[in-house]
Amino acid sequence: MKKLIITTALALVITTMSVFAQDKNFKLSTEKPVAGEKIGVTYNPKGTVLAGKKNITATVYQFCDYQWQKNDITLEKKDSVWYASYSLPQNASFVAFKFKSGKLTDIGQNMAYGWMLFEKDGKNVPGSYAGWAFLRNPSVPELFPDFTKDKLLIGDDVVVYWMEQQLRYAPSSKRDIFYPHLKVLKKVNPEQAKKAALKDVATMKNLPDLTVKELNNIKRVYAEILENSTSADSMAKVIAAIDSNAIKSKNAEKLAAVKLMGAERDYKKLLAMTISFLERFPMDKADRAFDQANRIDYAKFYSSIAIIASVEKDSVTFKKYVAEAPFLSLANIFYKCMQVPYVSLKTFTAAEAYVYARPMMSRLLQFNDLKPEGFMNVYMGNAGIYADILMHLHKDEQALGFAGAAQQKYEYGNAPLNEVSSVLLERAGQKDKLKLVLERSMKKNQVTPLMLEMLKKNYISLHQSEAGYDAYLASLKDTKLDAELESKVKKSMIKQRLPEFNVKSNRDGKMVKLSDLKGKVVVLDFWASWCAPCKAAFPGMNMAVEKYKNDKDVVFYFVDTQEKMKDYEAYVTKYLKDHNFDFNVLFDADAKFSKSFGVGPIPHKMVIDKNGSLRFSEVGYMGSPSELVDEISMMVELARKGD
Repeated sequence: MKKLIITTALALVITTMSVFAQDKNFKLSTEKPVAGEKIGVTYNPKGTVLAGKKNITATVYQFCDYQWQKNDITLEKKDSVWYASYSLPQNASFVAFKFKSGKLTDIGQNMAYGWMLFEKDGKNVPGSYAGWAFLRNPSVPELFPDFTKDKLLIGDDVVVYWMEQQLRYAPSSKRDIFYPHLKVLKKVNPEQAKKAALKDVATMKNLPDLTVKELNNIKRVYAEILENSTSADSMAKVIAAIDSNAIKSKNAEKLAAVKLMGAERDYKKLLAMTISFLERFPMDKADRAFDQANRIDYAKFYSSIAIIASVEKDSVTFKKYVAEAPFLSLANIFYKCMQVPYVSLKTFTAAEAYVYARPMMSRLLQFNDLKPEGFMNVYMGNAGIYADILMHLHKDEQALGFAGAAQQKYEYGNAPLNEVSSVLLERAGQKDKLKLVLERSMKKNQVTPLMLEMLKKNYISLHQSEAGYDAYLASLKDTKLDAELESKVKKSMIKQRLPEFNVKSNRDGKMVKLSDLKGKVVVLDFWASWCAPCKAAFPGMNMAVEKYKNDKDVVFYFVDTQEKMKDYEAYVTKYLKDHNFDFNVLFDADAKFSKSFGVGPIPHKMVIDKNGSLRFSEVGYMGSPSELVDEISMMVELARKGD
């Protein structure tokens, strides 16, 4: 107990200095900022990780009515110092500032850039101590923002100290903080927490006009602190009885709110409206019959919040609402917030994707015991991508578990997943299992270029020579699958005359004409910078280009079409260089060329014979580089033979 007293006393001295004293890097225009008024913000990055950076932005974390909100503020630079003017929310009790430049962030050197707010009479706004504590401690997840992960954190004993200060100076705040206070106190001193809980519950039950939220917190104290399930169940029944009539009385208002949301086209306004809707009409207090009759779908609301929050990179809002999202919303949230930005568009790095993927997977696994209909499909369908994210973050043990779960669904029939499994097994030194995955993937014709390198490396390591490798590789293939693919390709063969084209290439702006290519088999791959499946097919197409690079009678052109960006040529040059693709690109931004060839949806691949006739025209990409190169090779050889 003496250790606790010393620790918290020291924390008071240090943190009070930070909260009330100006920092050499960070200052406000007043020592006692008043909620609702405008303040000046000064940031000097000298001596921080942002020193010398040309572009610095700021995000302010606002503790409003015991919930965190985030806002970006605009900074202006004068000499080497950055300034901003910022209006404090009327209902805020605490604010903290995070400064950023690229991936670098500065939240404070020895203490966080945080500030308690005051009322006009000079007293702290109730909630300021709680904000200062939970900004830096994750023990109550719903009150812990994404301000920091591991820097400047404080212990549970310090949180208890600040909670006690709040209760001392603002006793009325017990209604808001008694549950989080007791939850943290239990971690520090379980017996003291139980004694305090008995008193707090008695106090709360005697207060007039308890809200449903406060009743729920009493229920949580019974269940989590006092471990009294009987009292918790009784409280749940009381809440249910109170709720029933209140819920039905709000149905007309609820339906009107749904119609307003349906008409809103500004997604930022829609986010605020949907959050407000869930606060006014919580899912667990819904009239199910009314909702069903009026097609009110809470899964849609939670999906909407998650998707918009991920686009805005508001991880606080995302985590809060995903943590309570219904199961039926998760498939869509996974697709829009993990698959699209990480796999398709590649706008998220693995580290960025993990911020959103982890709470999604955590929420999904909470349904593991119940296993609602469709659970395994959602889990195994997303486990592979989650494994990929974990692999890139070198969380290999977890990644192997999720990759193994995904393989139960795909059974080596998914090339990207097979590559993830192979990389993880190679890192783990599990040579026998790696060989098994590589060979089974080859049998399914679901292999990536990296996996082919692994196969060759393993073969040479075993045989001390490359001799016989091609025969070994051929022996791994499933002749039945090859025959089915060849039959499919032959059935798709056509013969159609094509109009002339004359299009600029990326090779010194040289013009390329179809008539100049007579006598050659021409492979055209129509794609665009915005087309994720197009670019996903490039590794397989690159394998085909490499296969025929010494064949003067076969040429490949990648037709950049249907472009939307102005500087598409510069983008193409950079993209090819970054990914080490030596492609001959034809620029068809206005799509005149592609339209004259009947191209609509992309990716679209065409193979033209030596006489200028179209022999194959295929739309889409099925996901396997090795299967794609086999398909293109079959088309080329059939086109080479002609009729």
